[in-house]
Amino acid sequence: MSTLLPINNILGDGPLAIRSLMIIGVLVILMLVITTFGDSRRKKLPPGPPGLPLLGNFLDLADSEQVRSKVASWAQKYGGLVYTRIAEVDYIWLSSPNTVKDLMDKKSSIYSSRPRMPFAMDVASGGKRQLLMPYSSEWRNIRKYSHQLLNMNASKAYQPIQDYESLQMMHDMMTNPAEFYRHNQRYSASVIMTIAYGIRVPTFDSPIAKDIYVVLDHLTEMTAPGGHAVDSMPSLRYLPQQLLGNWRTKGHKFYEHDSGVYLSMWNNLKKRVDEGSCEPCFCRDFYLSDPAKHGIDDLSAAYICGGLVEAGSETTSSSLNNFLLALCQYPNVVQRAQEELDRIVGNTRMPSWDDEPDLLYIRAIIKELLRWRPVNKFGMFHSVTEDDWYKGQFIPKDSIIVLNWWAIHYDPERYPEPEKFKPERYLKYKLSAADAINVKDPLDRDHFAYGAGRRVCPGVHVAERSLFINIARFLWGFNISKKLDAQGSPIEPDDGMVRGLLSVPNPFECDIRPRTTQHATIIANEFRAATEKYQG
Repeated sequence: MSTLLPINNILGDGPLAIRSLMIIGVLVILMLVITTFGDSRRKKLPPGPPGLPLLGNFLDLADSEQVRSKVASWAQKYGGLVYTRIAEVDYIWLSSPNTVKDLMDKKSSIYSSRPRMPFAMDVASGGKRQLLMPYSSEWRNIRKYSHQLLNMNASKAYQPIQDYESLQMMHDMMTNPAEFYRHNQRYSASVIMTIAYGIRVPTFDSPIAKDIYVVLDHLTEMTAPGGHAVDSMPSLRYLPQQLLGNWRTKGHKFYEHDSGVYLSMWNNLKKRVDEGSCEPCFCRDFYLSDPAKHGIDDLSAAYICGGLVEAGSETTSSSLNNFLLALCQYPNVVQRAQEELDRIVGNTRMPSWDDEPDLLYIRAIIKELLRWRPVNKFGMFHSVTEDDWYKGQFIPKDSIIVLNWWAIHYDPERYPEPEKFKPERYLKYKLSAADAINVKDPLDRDHFAYGAGRRVCPGVHVAERSLFINIARFLWGFNISKKLDAQGSPIEPDDGMVRGLLSVPNPFECDIRPRTTQHATIIANEFRAATEKYQG
């Protein structure tokens, strides 16, 4: 969860802001009186930390660097189901593997919706963004296209794309290592753009990359927890927007830009398909299936395809950058991984897909990475669509459901010294991340970074392949260490995260060098040969 905005950022300054606070206070009091005293079942709410009048637990969740340890400590104190409140909105934190399995998996029909988000969904997304859609027939209809694109069999066809983009990234790391942050972003954007639209992103400065990352910046801003009062307290949407920082005006600006980018991409694709110049890709097949016949207009189609790009761009790059952050801090991991790679792969070729079953420590690194730094700070919030009971505890309808993986992943009983990056935790774990999602016993899951229930990440197969090929090749070809300052002392990397939904690490410096001239030559030669083949 990112840092919640100061109240003056949300409401503005001056007399109007004071009036806003007074109105909001009255509304919240009314809502609390109605909900608290009008329903005796609320006496059976799950346990949780005490909150302040009106604000509830707002301040408990305000510091992004403290909230991870705080919500993990709540689970230790209150158990697997924890209750908090922000104003009139109820939050239920699923803080153990069993509560996740029992509610999000076994009761997925009522635990798969999204909270009402007047700013992020209704205005800034025009009601079109699949990621934020409530559980409905419309969402299920769109979701099936994601499955067609990203299921295990379909994802195997994308390995050549991932292979080539990985070769370019290794070459880019070698020729301009200081820009590693952007190299990871370019790789992620290019893979998903090629899969979805048949268009590569050859450099991070490409116009299409700039457009995509502006959209992603908007998505980060609109989904920042606590960033917009109207999304934290949807009842405020009935007030004049001037009382709440002109949120509608801001949302319309986001929507005008994002929908323009996605419609341009969609219309360009249709033109290329009609001219016969479009490379095979998901969006081409989607267009040829005549989506209008299924009630999907151009704007909806553009957002369906754009949503795939959103889901695949920043997520993989943030994991790869967190991987480099971990390597800077744990040189023993680098050494052990390189010993395995030298034994299995050798020094005359780069790792390939066929090596994956034998690279057990590399597989363990990937699992530990997603335990240590899940892709999202708290996933996307779910919402329960009916009143429910769990082990004698009441869960009100419309409660926001949070998969509290900081509590699950940092449970010292399951993961001794949970704050440390220790891949050896997973050396005996045999299942892939995709297979682990469906295990009968939730304690047998490797991690919960891909979510749970009906909204589990559909791109798990593509994501895991991207992580494997890049992590294996990077550790095969490069040494990495902390950067040294002018006095020769190591510069400690900042291990904080940028504001927003995803676990994107704050920019940091590190020293990346090829292991030997032989490794550097192989990287250059393989990229050159692949480029000639690709362009030929």
